[in-house]
Amino acid sequence: MRLVLFDIDGTLILSGGAGMRAFYRSMRLVFDIAVDREVIRPDGKTDPLIAREILAHFGQEDRWNEESRHRLFSSYLICLDDEMKKARAGGSIRILPGVTDLLETLADMPDVALGLVTGNLEEGARIKLENAGLAQYFRYGGYGSDSEDRTTLIRIGIQRGSQLVAPSLADRAFVIGDTPLDVIHGHAAGASVIAVASAKYSVDDLRIHSPDLLLSDLTPVDSILSFMR
Repeated sequence: MRLVLFDIDGTLILSGGAGMRAFYRSMRLVFDIAVDREVIRPDGKTDPLIAREILAHFGQEDRWNEESRHRLFSSYLICLDDEMKKARAGGSIRILPGVTDLLETLADMPDVALGLVTGNLEEGARIKLENAGLAQYFRYGGYGSDSEDRTTLIRIGIQRGSQLVAPSLADRAFVIGDTPLDVIHGHAAGASVIAVASAKYSVDDLRIHSPDLLLSDLTPVDSILSFMR
């Protein structure tokens, strides 16, 4: 049994910046911090780390605690639901090339279990995928709500997938992502990594980190399946 675990943003979909708009709205509501431009690089990072880095940028990291974390993410999920609905209505959610065909093919294979490894909170992942029409493909995952550390959440996702299919049957795990951090942390978690240059990072940017398979997009389904054998 093969576990195939996908990142979301930049790998499966683009949503026109809906996620970060939701973050900025919630930072203003909870911390009264106005963020009107990109002040950190969020690519490949977990939601808790993004929040902490934004606070640190404004010299307010000491305000990050369990109570403020709960308030921020409660607000963020409400804002995210709103922003994703607006993005869907405006046609700015885009499923990336090859994604639907690859998911359909893998979902029909009895020896593959599809999951997620994403820095999104679990509920945030659900909101994004439901608005993109992709939520039905995924049965388990590792999320930013599990850990701020991406290696740890990938390990959690692999463990959940193994428990789903029975540990003795899950003999190989594949992580598919679009950033250098997907490659670095996927390898650290013991997975084979497919890097796809479908968003901000080019093939050359990703090649530096030695992914096991490097693609410009997910359209070569046959090549991906051959690699996973």
